[in-house]
Amino acid sequence: MDPTVPSVRVAPLTASYTYQSAIPDQCVGGTGTRRVPCVLGVDEAGRGPVLGPLVYGIAYCPEDQQELLRDVGFADSKTLTAERRDALLAALREHHASMGWAVRVMSPQDISAGMLKRRAHNLNAQSSDATVLLIQGILDSGVDITKIFVDTVGDPNAYKRLLQSHFPRHTHIEWTVTRKADAIYPIVGAASIAAKVTRDRCLEHWMYAERNLVLPSSLEGAAGQKRKREDDEHAEEEETSAYVTGSGYPGDPRTVRYLQETLDPVFGWAGIVRFSWATAKTMLEEARPTRGSRRGQESEADDTVYSPLGTRLPSVTRAYTVRWIDEPATLTDFFSRAAPRKIGAPRGMSTKAKAPTEATAAPPAPVLPVTQQLQQADQEAQHKHRSALWRDLSLSHAGAADLFG
Repeated sequence: MDPTVPSVRVAPLTASYTYQSAIPDQCVGGTGTRRVPCVLGVDEAGRGPVLGPLVYGIAYCPEDQQELLRDVGFADSKTLTAERRDALLAALREHHASMGWAVRVMSPQDISAGMLKRRAHNLNAQSSDATVLLIQGILDSGVDITKIFVDTVGDPNAYKRLLQSHFPRHTHIEWTVTRKADAIYPIVGAASIAAKVTRDRCLEHWMYAERNLVLPSSLEGAAGQKRKREDDEHAEEEETSAYVTGSGYPGDPRTVRYLQETLDPVFGWAGIVRFSWATAKTMLEEARPTRGSRRGQESEADDTVYSPLGTRLPSVTRAYTVRWIDEPATLTDFFSRAAPRKIGAPRGMSTKAKAPTEATAAPPAPVLPVTQQLQQADQEAQHKHRSALWRDLSLSHAGAADLFG
């Protein structure tokens, strides 16, 4: 855990997790016997990037403490510098007696796995799941939330109805769902700070979980993405490194370069990439010459080139789209809908025999469903097989040793 940002785990991010700060004393009346009305804000960071996690954040405080949020200066995190965001998160932690916060860090693997399912669990559904999980965690802690402000996902009214439907026992909560809520309500701005700082720090100190990943010695254990500082003597080296991930947005040239330079023809990319993004899908399906780095143990005369994940690269390759088989197919999918065959017709009967007249025609037999017809045919085949088996046994020679040995 990073001591300056406790919501970030110092370990490879391979699964989603939730961090929740301690419940402020002023939110539960000190002893927990007095209910204190509180407000709560919800916002996210990293919804659009192709790299790194999507982080949902919440912040909450007593209703009469909202002016404190304005005085501290909480606002839309996207309009602030990295240093200012760090300072605001420090202020949020400093006022732990009156303000609490929590984040849900959604890993790239979980995002992609949900979106690439046979029955896709899209990003909007995953976002609402994270929001509901965070709010429910605070309600379960005994905090009396009376007002919730949410930065919307899609249509505000539809999203409001969706969120309300998850809390039928809390009809007293007043919901406000709108666009740009982080710029309007300071409590949402505080949630935005918690989410943005957590995501940025996850990317800055990204640890690759892939054991065979070939990294430059100066970047082992991290993605090489660092904040630009005036006194950073390695700034020029970072700009030229393929492991500078950039902002993670598909429009960032550094992010595009990272995807191009680290693409493996077999495995795609490391776990930092969201495979379900259109940018990644398109790049996987493009045919291009591969580029990689030599392994240190290879001689200078050896022209063998390897990808960062250790795959030997041919001169030209084409990667293929990843297909997830998370759900088994039903048995009915393996049977064709062919016309039912005639079953049980006596041998020797001509199929071209003249149909009987109406006077002599027997009433039509009920048409069985195809499944029952197939079952009946299987039973007849098993009966014939058993009859032939017993006939063969009766004609074969059997001694006492065969029967009693």
